[in-house]
Amino acid sequence: MEILQTQTHIGLIREKNEDVVSSIKHPRNKNIKLLIAADGMGGRELGDVAANYVTSSLNRWFYNKDVKTLNDTEKVEQLLKKYIKSLNTNLLKKYGEDKLGTTLTLALINKKKTLVLNTGDSRTYIYRKNRLIQVTEDDSDVWMYHKYGGVKKDHLRFFSNNNIISACIGICNELCTINSYIIDNDYQMILLFTDGVTDNITDKKIKKLIRTNKKEAILSRIIEEAVYVDQHLHVPFYLKHKYLANYIVPYCGRDNASGVIYIKDE
Repeated sequence: MEILQTQTHIGLIREKNEDVVSSIKHPRNKNIKLLIAADGMGGRELGDVAANYVTSSLNRWFYNKDVKTLNDTEKVEQLLKKYIKSLNTNLLKKYGEDKLGTTLTLALINKKKTLVLNTGDSRTYIYRKNRLIQVTEDDSDVWMYHKYGGVKKDHLRFFSNNNIISACIGICNELCTINSYIIDNDYQMILLFTDGVTDNITDKKIKKLIRTNKKEAILSRIIEEAVYVDQHLHVPFYLKHKYLANYIVPYCGRDNASGVIYIKDE
């Protein structure tokens, strides 16, 4: 049975939910799908506006594109990047700089390939042959600690500047950089999450939840884990010894937590 689901939770302390998630099939070919997770930036007043605008605009764009174009992965990659840049321009024209912003992770699944576009620290993963693989890289200051500084990825959550991102849509033109990844459709499932999920639970825990739950319950269990379950996290000693930084311990439900999942029919 094919599974295509979205779920979002406001969390336990936020007054509003600024995450927006979407999963749709093309009206003329149900095998072509668009998955989106957008995390409106909580430090700005209109994060939810930015996330909703970007998501609804991309859904309309997808619906109006013909099947032939969507199946041309290289062509649609360039078209989507250009369109996202135009959405950034529209937001700046209407609201001005530094007023509202959103992250975006997006997966467009066509006949042979999956195109993943990403800006910010929301993430796209695939699950293949019992391995959970992060497709995207985080646009954040702390990601450099992992990429070049020897910090384990699951330990980035402990840096107090973990929420500072280096790319997004809506703040200014310079920050609107779009990273793209083209992957084969040989995975069993693809998952998109906002950082309210991945800051709170490790990849190891996500993998365990995938392996121990029925397909239709996987996403709800992951969101539930991020919002309600104490992970008993602690700052590793080597971080304190190696880096002179301020550290925090994430706690469940501190942020909106959202995800999208597509599981192929077996």
